[in-house]
Amino acid sequence: MTMVASTGASAQENNNRDENNKVVRGPYETNRLFDNVWIGVAGGINVFENSFSDIGGVNPALDINIGKWVTPSVGLRIGYQGLSASSWASQQYPYFKKMGDDGRYRNAFNHAYIHGDVLWNISNAFSGYKETRTWNFVPFVSAGLARSFKNGTANNEFAIGAGLLNNIRVSNRVDLTLEVRQLVVRQGYDSSLEGGVAGMTSATFGVSVKLGKTGFKRSHTAEYERNINDLKALNASLASEKEDVENDKDELAAENAALKDAVKELQAKPAVVEKVMLDVTPGAVFFEIGQAELSPQELFHLDFYLQNVIAQDEDKVFTLTGYADKQTGSRKRNQQLSQMRVEYVYNLLQTKYNVPAERLVIKAAGSEVDRWGNPLLNRCVVIE
Repeated sequence: MTMVASTGASAQENNNRDENNKVVRGPYETNRLFDNVWIGVAGGINVFENSFSDIGGVNPALDINIGKWVTPSVGLRIGYQGLSASSWASQQYPYFKKMGDDGRYRNAFNHAYIHGDVLWNISNAFSGYKETRTWNFVPFVSAGLARSFKNGTANNEFAIGAGLLNNIRVSNRVDLTLEVRQLVVRQGYDSSLEGGVAGMTSATFGVSVKLGKTGFKRSHTAEYERNINDLKALNASLASEKEDVENDKDELAAENAALKDAVKELQAKPAVVEKVMLDVTPGAVFFEIGQAELSPQELFHLDFYLQNVIAQDEDKVFTLTGYADKQTGSRKRNQQLSQMRVEYVYNLLQTKYNVPAERLVIKAAGSEVDRWGNPLLNRCVVIE
């Protein structure tokens, strides 16, 4: 026999109605393979019917099964159903046991039905899932292999059936089961030579025990949908920002190209540059947009300035001031960028050129001071 695995190992899902007192039928989160599994054992009676008017005797029945609830309403199980059955015939057949008072022959035989079932918990389907419900009604359909046998003779038949399982809750893990099943087989199942359809009615009472984790957790669909909508809105915002960045990228590429052309022009006139660096203070080194490290060209200029200006006056204290252009970036970002640039040059002077720290003073002016009146030139560190 089977049993509705309707109680959980931890919290129980008892509220089958929403805030408007309407029945809630899901959805529920998918459980794992061995969640909501049960085993059942039951005993009762079998009655074999060779026809609607030819009913055999009452015989003992035994059910053993294992099953799993896939959802609160749909379950699967496999099992064994037996033990014995009997019928009446007008002549003697291999399963003959004794002669009746009315002159008919009584057949008695062993019975085994290996079956697979699909179960539908209509209590959960129509009234909503509730773990602590006392009584659950579960109709099912069945199919499998039926075998009758006695004294070295056997008969194997394909069989189908249907029935009603009643689950009566005792505790979180134990339920009582009351089941009625109708099995349909070929009429010769009792070793007779008939070729029609026969049946077997079974009624059993037993117990089922739930294993592992039990119960179902209701899915919070509305919350998930809100999160999905928020993520969609965020994706749309990021896509818009990406488009803006792509547009800025093209503009910045043009500015960088102009800066590189200016650097190449200066490199083509080293004598003029050398003269200016020797005679003019302050000195300056320039950075590419958004960068806090000097290009190889500017490192060359800094090296030249240090060897020909700072090195000639070993007592002079120099002030290093970092700048950023206000045409790009926020005020906070430009302040941070100017600080990074001046600290970068400050570290170069100490580590590479061994200029003592007491000869250096650093400042970060951000983008508030338009030193040169040109965005390309304002991305700099001035040494004075």
